[in-house]
Amino acid sequence: MYALLGAAGLTLSVVGCQDLTERPDFASPEAFFKNGADMEAAINGAYTPLNQQWFNTFYNRCVFDCALGITTGYEKGPQYYKQGSYVASDEYIDAYWRDNYDGINRANTVLARIGDVASDKINADLKTRIMGEAHFLRAMYYYNLYVFFENIPVVDKPTAVLGEYSTNEGGKEKALALMTADLLAAEKELPAQPAGGRPTRWAAKTLLAKVYLEAGKNNEAAAKAEEVIKTSGIQLFSNFAHNFDVEHENQGERLFEIQNDFFRNPTNFNNMHAHFTPTDWDGGNPFTLEPGDNVTAAGWGDAWIIGDTKFRSQFAAGDRRIDPTFMEQYRSKNAGGDVVRYDPNAPSPFIAPGSPDRRFKNVIFQKVIEYRTGGWQNVRKNFVLLRLADAYLVHSEAVANGAAGDAYFGINTIRQRAGLAPLSGLSNTALKNEIFWEWLREFAGEGWAFATARRFNKSAELIRDYAGGRVVDNTKWRLLPLPLVEINANPGIRQNTGW
Repeated sequence: MYALLGAAGLTLSVVGCQDLTERPDFASPEAFFKNGADMEAAINGAYTPLNQQWFNTFYNRCVFDCALGITTGYEKGPQYYKQGSYVASDEYIDAYWRDNYDGINRANTVLARIGDVASDKINADLKTRIMGEAHFLRAMYYYNLYVFFENIPVVDKPTAVLGEYSTNEGGKEKALALMTADLLAAEKELPAQPAGGRPTRWAAKTLLAKVYLEAGKNNEAAAKAEEVIKTSGIQLFSNFAHNFDVEHENQGERLFEIQNDFFRNPTNFNNMHAHFTPTDWDGGNPFTLEPGDNVTAAGWGDAWIIGDTKFRSQFAAGDRRIDPTFMEQYRSKNAGGDVVRYDPNAPSPFIAPGSPDRRFKNVIFQKVIEYRTGGWQNVRKNFVLLRLADAYLVHSEAVANGAAGDAYFGINTIRQRAGLAPLSGLSNTALKNEIFWEWLREFAGEGWAFATARRFNKSAELIRDYAGGRVVDNTKWRLLPLPLVEINANPGIRQNTGW
C-alpha cells in the first residue's frame, strides 16, 4: 500500500497531545524500541497524523461534507465537492487516506514492538496504557476511513517492505472486526481518568458503541452507549459552548480531542481558524462586540468553509446551539468597524468593501474560531472527536433500529440541553428522521455529516435538496472513491461501486 511506508512508524514528530513531548530523530527498529521511554515516544508519534497542519483530517472531513450541499465555501475543494465534481484523483481524498493509514502503521508498529521490550525495561502499567492507546488509535484511524470508504484494505502489522499490498476484498467486514477487537482491548487497557488529552476507557467504549452501530449490532450499540452514560460519571455540559472553548479542554463530556496549542508548541497548531473566518472580520468577540485587533482573521477567499442557509434553517428558533455554532454578528473591516449581522435574505453573501449594507448571508461556523489571537496561527482550541453526545444519539439510533430500550431517552436529553421540547409519539420513520437531523445539528461544522448521511441512506436525498437539485444514485454517492494513486499502486484494490 503506497501510504504505508515502512519508515512511517518511526518518524515520530509529535503533535497529538499537549503533554506528548518526546521528539526523537529517525531511528532504525534495531536501535529503537528498547525500553519504556522508546515505547512512549513511539505511541506519542502515533497521534501525529490526526493533526497535520494543512490537509489535516479535520479539514478534509469538512470538505467531504460539502458533497451533500449543506456546506460549501470559497476554496476550490468545497466548491467542486458541492458540484459533485470530485474524482478518485482528488487531493483531499488522497491526503485523508494517506494520513489515516500513516496513523494505522504507527499504531501497528507500537503493538508489534512492545512485546519485545524486556519486562525490566518498561513499567507494567505504562505498557498496558501504551497498548490501550495503540489499540484505540488504530481503531480511530480505521473508523475515520471506514465511514467514508467502507471497502478498505485492513492491515494489522507494520509495513516492513515496500511493495507489500493488502486487498480490500472483504475489507468492510475485516475493518469492523478489527475495530471491535481493538476497542474491546482498549476499554480494559485504558484508565478511567483523562491525562493530558490521552484517551480513556470511556472514549474507547463510546467509539465501540459507534462501531457496533456501523456493524448493525444495535443491541450491543445501545448497551455500550448506556454503559457510558450511566456508569462513567460524566455529564453533559449545561452550556453547549463548553465543548469548543479552551477553558474546558480535555474535561467532562469531551472524551477525545485533537490537541492544538501554538503557544505551548509552535509546531503544534492548525489552520482551521483561517479556513472558517470571514475576510472582513476584525477579530473581536462577536458576542461582546468589542473592537478586535484587525489581524486575527485570515478568511482566505472569505471563508473556505461556510454553511448553507437552508441547512441553517434546520435549527429551530431558541436552539441554544445556534450561538456556539454560528457567528451571526461581528465588526467588519469592510464596513469601517460597524457591526454587521446575518440575514438569510441579504443581497450579498459577505460585506464588500465600501458596501452600505450591513447584512450578510454567509453561514459562518465558529466552533473552531478564536478571538483577538494576534494572528491566524496563534490558536489554542482543540478539535473534539468524541463526546458524550455521541453516546446519547447512538443509544436513540440503535433503539430506533430495533434494540431494546427507550428510543427517546438519548435524543430528548440532547434536545433538553439545547432548550428544545422533547419528542414523543412519532412513527418509527419520523423518529429516525429526527435522530438523523439531531446528529447534523449537534455536530454541525465538525465534519461528520457525510458519514452520518451514509449510515442513514440519506446521501442522495441531501444532495438533491441542498446541492443544486442534482438527482444522483445513492449507491455511488454515499461513499467516496478510493484514491486513484492507491488503485494504480495496489493490484489487490477494487474501486467502490460507480467510481
